[in-house]
Amino acid sequence: MTWPANGPDLEGRHVFLIEMDAAPDALLRALGPFALHEATVTGLDLERSATGIALRVEAVGICRDLAARLGGKLRGLPVVRAVGVGWRC
Repeated sequence: MTWPANGPDLEGRHVFLIEMDAAPDALLRALGPFALHEATVTGLDLERSATGIALRVEAVGICRDLAARLGGKLRGLPVVRAVGVGWRC
């Protein structure tokens, strides 16, 4: 027996932790991939410091594979320093 949560195409709640430079357009650049893939952003938390920006994005409606691809796209952005991707039930 398998549970729906064990399926490979689970559409759950994913959390992205993004550290980036404090560039004027950094927030828009970081949110762009979510809009491109039609992820529903359900939560945002932003902390600005002297060294950069820490952004937490919670999104639903995407599978694990897409969440991993989004993480890769975020890592490829010039303003992004680091990305962590997690899943919440």
